[in-house]
Amino acid sequence: MKITSLSLAVIVLVLGVYGLVTDNYVAMPYLELFAGLLFLVLGLIQFHENRKVIGIFLLVVSGFSLFVSIVGLM
Repeated sequence: MKITSLSLAVIVLVLGVYGLVTDNYVAMPYLELFAGLLFLVLGLIQFHENRKVIGIFLLVVSGFSLFVSIVGLM
């Protein structure tokens, strides 16, 4: 799980830097998608460590972020 969260964080960072450097925001829905997946993995990690409140919060944020990215891709 930690390797997955680290790789998703690197992907989000690379897409964010790409958007800022090139002023090309075509990749923003993909950034939102990977950020939502990152929040999902982080929420599952928090549940595994018995931190229920922040786990629920991260899962809600993940759901919203995934919804926004799916709508943005359409």
